[in-house]
Amino acid sequence: MGLRTKIKKFLYIRKFSKKKYLTNINKKNILITGANSGIGLALTKRLLELDNKVLAIYRKNSQNLTNIKDSNLSIIKYDLRKINNFENFENKIKETSIDLILNCAGVFGPSFENQQIESLDFEKFQEVLMVNSISILKIIQIILNNKLSKKNLEILVNISSDAGSIDLNKEGNAYMYRASKTALNSITKNMSIDLMARFKTIVFAIDPGNVQSGMNPGGTLKADVCANLIINLISSNVRLLNGKFVNLLGDELPW
Repeated sequence: MGLRTKIKKFLYIRKFSKKKYLTNINKKNILITGANSGIGLALTKRLLELDNKVLAIYRKNSQNLTNIKDSNLSIIKYDLRKINNFENFENKIKETSIDLILNCAGVFGPSFENQQIESLDFEKFQEVLMVNSISILKIIQIILNNKLSKKNLEILVNISSDAGSIDLNKEGNAYMYRASKTALNSITKNMSIDLMARFKTIVFAIDPGNVQSGMNPGGTLKADVCANLIINLISSNVRLLNGKFVNLLGDELPW
């Protein structure tokens, strides 16, 4: 790693460093998608430490979740790629009131080379759209049809990406990933108006930046640091974030 890269990495990490985090999230029922790895796993562990009950959604591999020995953790298998694969999730939450949703599930899709126009696989494109954006609508639909949850859902946070910002796009390519995150941002903004008016639910999107995860193993920021910063955002003046797209420090980004 060159000196310039090391300095850039140091400054990036320093930008997000905090001596103390606000942790006002406790005694809540929290639903986390993409919970078996990366940001979702880090949030699951930290929120359990803060004495919350966590319903953790995973698609295929649950090993990291099953290694957590905590009676407040419930794990749910739910393949977000498939619109009709929701019965297990629906049955699991029938008698549960959800206070907070952290939608961390995400996939990049094929490599950059295979997201160029000439090589787009439209079946894969549909899968990426399902996981990264459309699936949250299905989850919210199920929850709003649950009499317990629809009255108590306080906050919905969608983990997005600056790659979904139309205004910030200066590089092109990555059609599947960019389009899916742009769709998620649009859904976020729409729900922030709809759910706030109907249930006083706060809805916003976060760009976590360059975080280590299964999708981005070379990321600069540790997932547990990212999780603390997300919890800090939710713990402080969260009502001001409704309908916004922000970074981990709460700075607003263009849609």
